[in-house]
Amino acid sequence: MFLRLWNYIKGYVIIFVEGYFLEKFVNICTRRQIFLWDIKKKKNSAMSMKISIKGFKMLRPIAKKTGCRVRILRKRGIPFVLHRYKRRKTFIAGAVLFVFLFYFMTSFVWTVEVTGNNKLATQIILDKVSAVGVKPGVLKYRVNPHDVSNNLMLDIKELSWVSVVIKGTKVKIEVAEAISKPKLVPKDSPCDIVAIKDGVIKSIFVKAGLEGVKAGDTVEKGQVLINGTVPIKNQEDSPRVLHALGDVMARTWYDGRQKVETNVVEKIRTGETKDNISLVLFSKKIDLFHKKVPFGEYDKVNIEKSLSIGEDLVLPFGMVIERYYENNMLEKEFDLDAAKKIAADNAYKEAAEDIPENAQIVNSTVNFIEDEDGQIIAEVVIECLENIGCEREIGGN
Repeated sequence: MFLRLWNYIKGYVIIFVEGYFLEKFVNICTRRQIFLWDIKKKKNSAMSMKISIKGFKMLRPIAKKTGCRVRILRKRGIPFVLHRYKRRKTFIAGAVLFVFLFYFMTSFVWTVEVTGNNKLATQIILDKVSAVGVKPGVLKYRVNPHDVSNNLMLDIKELSWVSVVIKGTKVKIEVAEAISKPKLVPKDSPCDIVAIKDGVIKSIFVKAGLEGVKAGDTVEKGQVLINGTVPIKNQEDSPRVLHALGDVMARTWYDGRQKVETNVVEKIRTGETKDNISLVLFSKKIDLFHKKVPFGEYDKVNIEKSLSIGEDLVLPFGMVIERYYENNMLEKEFDLDAAKKIAADNAYKEAAEDIPENAQIVNSTVNFIEDEDGQIIAEVVIECLENIGCEREIGGN
């Protein structure tokens, strides 16, 4: 690869040699240190090969001595390109200016991309990095990825990991959000195990401490399940205080409610669209021939297109297309059974949103009730089995 690049920089020609003493021709070239490569035999008395510009100038006496005819097929390399365009000064000046402008434009950051965040808003992260100078239009050589990631970790407690990388004209910020964990009491501090929610005890396994409830008991949030204060026989006034440990499995319930609607208004696109186009130059948006949307009901979709070379080399030019889709609002009627099923499904989804990951769903029930206004309500109750115990320091809140 390096040799091919070097030959292209110095320039070379592809020649066609005809004659009866081709072997002698090649041998003489070798003895005179004329480098030949990519030698291909065309027929018994002809072959093609590549040779440097300097070597080609030394071929005349060799060709005359061996009786071979030499003809140039193609010229390759930078010297020939420069020779071809040396009289086209405007073209060369334009090419040089283009290279300069391209280098200049790619020396800046034009896009800041954030990935990995689910709960934390992207704008919060963008505002934080903007405060330390990472924003569109800043020289990318002034951005220190290590400092930016450290600042984010210090300023945003919801993050557990941050990676900042500069690629092309883009700053890529990848984050991982911290998982909230219950406050743990140090092992050498006495504590009780208390209920984090209401439930009915299914089983209790005590590793350390005194059992405060039994299977079948109904408990409320905050109630002590395993006591860390253990009385000592004949020493009621001086009980032993320890760090309670254990698992308390309980039945818990989550509910969701949705109205049963037999008449639903549904959006249906007609196929008619209207586009309003705007140019984006750096951070400014320039509207082009915007007209009022002629539709009464519509959906709006923004399509952003940026001038880019590959994925990471994004330039500060582009366009925004505001596309409007016309809708017809049609009233759709369901029979009562279908409407009940839709409402029950939606109620189930609503209830399931509050169920923690470690909970096991054991049962679910659906009831349809009628409120004071005669509206039918789908009520879903999901029964789960989960560990409801958490540590609470004795004497704490």
